[in-house]
Amino acid sequence: MKSFSYFITITGLLFSSLVWAGELGNNCATGLSTGAMMKTNCEVNALYQGKTYCFSSAAAKETFLTNPDMVIEKATAFYAKNAEPEREKITQEAALTQIASKQCDLSNKDAGYLIFNGMDLRHCNMQNVSFFGAELKGANLSGANLSGAYLNLARLENANFTGANLSNAIIFQAIFSKTNFSQANLSNARMIGTLGNVDMHEANISKGRFGLDMGNQPMGQMKFDSVGGNFAGANFEGADLNIAAFAFGDLRGANLRNTNLYRGDLNKADLTGADLTGANLTDAEVDGAIFKDVKGLATVKGFDTTKGKCIDCKVTLSESEAPAVSKTAQLQAQACVMQIQH
Repeated sequence: MKSFSYFITITGLLFSSLVWAGELGNNCATGLSTGAMMKTNCEVNALYQGKTYCFSSAAAKETFLTNPDMVIEKATAFYAKNAEPEREKITQEAALTQIASKQCDLSNKDAGYLIFNGMDLRHCNMQNVSFFGAELKGANLSGANLSGAYLNLARLENANFTGANLSNAIIFQAIFSKTNFSQANLSNARMIGTLGNVDMHEANISKGRFGLDMGNQPMGQMKFDSVGGNFAGANFEGADLNIAAFAFGDLRGANLRNTNLYRGDLNKADLTGADLTGANLTDAEVDGAIFKDVKGLATVKGFDTTKGKCIDCKVTLSESEAPAVSKTAQLQAQACVMQIQH
């Protein structure tokens, strides 16, 4: 009987039912178990002990099947602490009515898959709104309150978020093209995707979570990837930028203090006048990167392990810097000088 019950359990897992609403708010159970929140449409799912669990890919489902009890336990614990607030689903008509009013309020609304292309949303309160899969192409959201907003898979081509409050927002695999986040507040925001030449100059990205999403590795590598983006004067202090790509990017005068740029791509990036005090550049790509007048270079962790030939990156310890530089950092600085000379 025991082996028969086991067979029934596995059969139930392999032949999941055709329902589109699952446990844990339709988030990928495998991702949740590793600390990553990712909403799905639950098309990939598994029925286990009478409950439907959702996945963002077949690979994530396979991982779940190897040990469902462990995955569920970890996923449930993480979701209980990080579950999104309840949002009221609204129709396209209801959303348009709000936008037409002077007191536009889309806060705590689920506007998933609705269309807002070219619309002026500056007057709307969009705190905690969900724009999951929504179309915001060419929309004007400058200066708007989008704190805690959820923009996964949204269409953001040519959208204007200049000066908007996107603190604690989640923007995962949205479609970007010439998206403007200049001077926006993206503090503690989670952003993953291919951004191209995005504009984030003078944005506040302190404690931003733009690094590689380790929780979703069963679904393939997902990271922050910008080629030729404008990050001049941006504040990244304390941000997680591991394996993030800033190739050909403008990082002049950016605050990169205490950032995690482990294995980051800074090839051909311009960091003139940036502050890298306490940053981690272990195994980062820096070929052709300009480090002219960079501050705190002697305090950078792992600078001796960087790959490629950077420009103006010779480490010097000025008298003003020397007291704050650790012995380990001095050794790294010396190793870096040797690397550059050879």
